[in-house]
Amino acid sequence: MKKQLFILFGMLTFGLATLAQTTNVSVKDIQFVSATDLANCTDLSAYDGQTIKTVGVVMHDGNLTELASGSVNGGYRPGVHIMDTAANGTMGGFAGLQVHGVFANQQSQPVDVLDNLVAGMIIEVTGVVSNFSGETQLYPLDNSSVSVIGNTSAPQPQVVDLGKLNDNTRANIYTTGEEWEGSLVTFEDVTVVAVSVFSGNRVSFDVSDANGNLINVSDRFLVQKLPSRTIVNPSSPQTAGTFVAPIVGTKYEKLSGIIMHSQNGCSGGTGRGYELNPFDTSHYIKGATPPSITSVVRTPLVPSSSQSVKLSATITDNDGTIVSQSLYYSTDLNQDVANFTSVGMTLKSGSTDEYEGTIPAFADGTIVRYYITATDNASNVSYSPSTAGNVDPTTAFYTVRDNGLSIVDIQKVLNPNIGASPYVGQTVTVKGYITASAKSYDLEEIYMQDKDATSYAGIKLTGNSDLLDLWRTEEVEVTGLVEEAFGFTQINVSSVTKTGNKEEIEPLEIDLQDAKYLSEELEGMLVKFVNSSGKVIVNNPRLNPFGEWTVAVDTNASFANSVKVQTGNKNNNNNSSLWVSLVSDDTLANVDGIMEVPAIELEKNMTMDAITGVVYYGFGQYSLKPRNNDDIEGFEQTLEETNYADTATGNVTKLADLGIQFYPNPAQSFITINVQNDGQGNIAIRSLEGKLIATKAVNSGITTLDIVSLPQGVYTLTFTSNQGKQAVAKFIKI
Repeated sequence: MKKQLFILFGMLTFGLATLAQTTNVSVKDIQFVSATDLANCTDLSAYDGQTIKTVGVVMHDGNLTELASGSVNGGYRPGVHIMDTAANGTMGGFAGLQVHGVFANQQSQPVDVLDNLVAGMIIEVTGVVSNFSGETQLYPLDNSSVSVIGNTSAPQPQVVDLGKLNDNTRANIYTTGEEWEGSLVTFEDVTVVAVSVFSGNRVSFDVSDANGNLINVSDRFLVQKLPSRTIVNPSSPQTAGTFVAPIVGTKYEKLSGIIMHSQNGCSGGTGRGYELNPFDTSHYIKGATPPSITSVVRTPLVPSSSQSVKLSATITDNDGTIVSQSLYYSTDLNQDVANFTSVGMTLKSGSTDEYEGTIPAFADGTIVRYYITATDNASNVSYSPSTAGNVDPTTAFYTVRDNGLSIVDIQKVLNPNIGASPYVGQTVTVKGYITASAKSYDLEEIYMQDKDATSYAGIKLTGNSDLLDLWRTEEVEVTGLVEEAFGFTQINVSSVTKTGNKEEIEPLEIDLQDAKYLSEELEGMLVKFVNSSGKVIVNNPRLNPFGEWTVAVDTNASFANSVKVQTGNKNNNNNSSLWVSLVSDDTLANVDGIMEVPAIELEKNMTMDAITGVVYYGFGQYSLKPRNNDDIEGFEQTLEETNYADTATGNVTKLADLGIQFYPNPAQSFITINVQNDGQGNIAIRSLEGKLIATKAVNSGITTLDIVSLPQGVYTLTFTSNQGKQAVAKFIKI
């Protein structure tokens, strides 16, 4: 459901009546966590959930924050970081804190006064302390809860050992790292070991110190936005990004920024650990530049057992000359990269920088790992992809297939720390059976699965209106581009064909007593969680404000020993089913999507026999998305019966066949619906991906739909009668 956009103006000031009721707490006291708790991988603030008032020095200009958010009015979320005034400019010691840019009790409303803040301002903030994925955050009550009370020198970065924050797997080290959360720091003499360009216009990269310790350099601020990025901060000093992504092997003499936290490791989280967020061009001080290896192309993309594979790459050096280049490969998954077979790469005829090498043919089903190296005249070495040749190498790979690509081939990864598909950015053709559809009484997202595989077997489909015609159980062959949407693999479909085969995919059953919970190998798959020793228990009915909750075998189970569930909410943070009654907060029934079944607000200790859903990955964590009430078995209260259509005979009917007319098409402002027969039901507007945009009850006669606010594009109108009949048509918004 769309929210009304409020535009607030005014000076930075206080709500005095509110302040009189709050406790004054220093930044350090908000952030402080005892050594005992940190040793136990717990980093929750003692003031979590409390309303407090604090004072701090602003570390960076507010207009440098560049954070898109579909759940915030205006599409942009402000934010600044402040430092304890008593720290006197000394970083660490729990002295830094993030001021989150939405109202504490109205999280669609931006605290846009933060955009006016300048580094060195001393501000007073009244708000609620919260935590997201290990990051302590202060949510102001509203715009009037932030006030400038003075000025001082802007805080400066402090050199810190990267090994105090993360280890060589990028896992966070609580005992020595937590005190640096929110601080402005500098790492010295680090090397880029991996670069990730995602969403078409964003980039982050990993750097390693001399001991192999890793940290992700992320793009919270304007300075690390690519030229393809359209700036969302209305106060930004630029209209587009200017950042040029480094190549693997780039040396930084100094790399600075704000430390933020995305917990992983012993906490059970699956985030990036402590991460660095630069906000100024002076934060990137480069050293020697190694060769650049780009435009790597494998031909054929999916070889058969009779085909050799040609690898080509563009290899250049910005500050010297290329001395040597080689291709290395192996069919032994346990072989060290140092022992791979070497193949010389030769300059392609007529080119000055494009090199080629060939890997011989192998038997059907063989997995072939490979990487490319290049050395310049200063003995700097580059690897593609990323860190091949180092202690913990990354290699590209492919699977020889005589019968074409499978979903498993697209989803399977060899390095659990690298979740991206080996086919990302490539156009593929693959078959599978539909496990979730865009139909009523379903997830309203489309997933398909390999019926014979038990891991890496599921994947999301998006981007094509023909997907809306698919029913569960149908086998389809799709062609499309493999994408990584914030770490979640999907296929952006260009064509889809039904094979005529039908089969119901049974969910993979997982016992919550086992240690195997949601993971990369289950991404996109249909799974069922049971408890062999009893009931599945709701142990955290309100995990966060985004409609998420958890189940486990024990009421007091930690997050690491729980399964996160998403239901009853459709926005950019949580696009889950509106056909599942169980929700973390029944106020969500009419927020971010109108629920189609009665809402039941969960309480701690509620039980069920089993819970089924597809596995999703977002915001650094895996979660389960039930499709409808049938996916909740043996719940302690009666749930409304699901009425998903019989897929054996179900076909999509045209609106006109049910006596329903709509016009005009294309339309600019309004669509008129004329129900000519005695029909009652609902008309829904959906995107081509199946996301519900708006719904309206209709009866016989004329009904008008307002589409003024819709972006231009192709949409669908879906009519669902009160008897369960469904019809669909496409329309164009101009």
